[in-house]
Amino acid sequence: MMKKTLDCLLISPSTICRDDENIWKEINSNFPPLGLASLAGYIRNKDFSVKIIDSNIECPYIEDFQHFLKEKYYRRFSDIKLIGITAITCTIKKALKLAEICKKFYPNALVAFGGVHTTFVTEEVIKNKFVDVAILGEGEITLHELLLGKEPSKIRGICYKKFDTTTNKHTIVTNTSRERINNLDVLPMPAYDLLPISKYRPAKGSYKRLPAMSMMTSRGCPGKCTFCSKTLGNKLFFRSAKKILEEIEYLIDKYKIKEILFYDDTFTVNKKNVLELCDLIIQKHIDITWTCFARVDFINLEMLKKMKQAGCHQIMYGVENIDEIVLKNIKKKINIEQIIQAIQWTKKVGIECRLAFMVGNPGDTKEIILKNISFINKVNPDLLVVNITTPFPGTEMFAWAKEKNLILTYDWNDYTLAKPVMRLENLSAEEIKEFYKLMYKKFYLRPSFIIKKLLKIKSINDVKILFGGCKAIFAFLGFSR
Repeated sequence: MMKKTLDCLLISPSTICRDDENIWKEINSNFPPLGLASLAGYIRNKDFSVKIIDSNIECPYIEDFQHFLKEKYYRRFSDIKLIGITAITCTIKKALKLAEICKKFYPNALVAFGGVHTTFVTEEVIKNKFVDVAILGEGEITLHELLLGKEPSKIRGICYKKFDTTTNKHTIVTNTSRERINNLDVLPMPAYDLLPISKYRPAKGSYKRLPAMSMMTSRGCPGKCTFCSKTLGNKLFFRSAKKILEEIEYLIDKYKIKEILFYDDTFTVNKKNVLELCDLIIQKHIDITWTCFARVDFINLEMLKKMKQAGCHQIMYGVENIDEIVLKNIKKKINIEQIIQAIQWTKKVGIECRLAFMVGNPGDTKEIILKNISFINKVNPDLLVVNITTPFPGTEMFAWAKEKNLILTYDWNDYTLAKPVMRLENLSAEEIKEFYKLMYKKFYLRPSFIIKKLLKIKSINDVKILFGGCKAIFAFLGFSR
């Protein structure tokens, strides 16, 4: 069989690690690379051929990737024009190894890196000999121009290597930034058909029905939190309620999706859009259940009632901490009254409340963390998520910690939200790890929590979800080993 040429191969490195301290390993969830699906949908709409490799599903371990690429792609495609690899901080080392392997089989391919880590640690990435171009920020238009073969100096939003004939060396050139896409409705449907849809699973406890699929309805975040990377800045752009509904209906019709997980940083910022989407779901009798993320200062009782009516069954609020000084340190800009009010409203309308906290914030002490544990148990959310505060590159917190010489390691593999990578004045790394587990233990091993969950069982599916969640928590806390 004659080999073909592929215009573009997009790769998402595996996030799977063998870190026994990471609860996400036990929860065993996997999410689709929505960013790559959007890129693929866009360039395919411009008549370029494209494939996606989601390593989490297709090839979880880096040592198997060479064989995988050879069997699945090299035997089929004689040439690939552009290989795009995305990376977050904890996957950048894997991503660079993938680039090396890809160059071995396709030495003439243009290897372009994108994603949050590339955007903020650009020089480190572009200096790698297997990387040709770094795409900064939004990638759809930039990727298209690269595929068209446009002169690199004329492509906005990239960093690239330029060969200097006078010195016989490469120099690094960073072009002016690209303007963002302010009308997201012009983007075509993400290329869901290029993903192994049936194999994706949300985190245990975060869904009601399967199959489920993640969606993004906006880009940007209005928050000023010091721990958050602003890949696309603070300005928000939204897809219209009509376009969101079209995508939901597509997923239902083509893949029989029963649940949507909206992964916007703050789904409820645009109140008008949320209410319009809810009205459309209700009016059209769409059989869908869904969850979302929200801030406690961007919610109200009216919106919650409508969301519940439209199928929302769970909201995760990023609380992070309840101490006023700590909240000020991380610029969360919320207060305990707003936190309590949001929890009460959410429970009142019958939506499950999932709270997210961080341990190891600047200003944290043993007493403050214990106060947080007491508060969590008092307000009694349905679920709790705890992460270790991590100063990712590109964040205000990273710049602050680096200036104060507080960074414990620059090994990006450790930036998993499950390991302390920042030194604190009042807490050692070991203490932070202990409190990380203690917060989970004090919440999930309460008899009242277990009884509450047992009383809510209404089906075999509820039993499966509860059993899976309990198994994950017990494994994480070391009870099943």
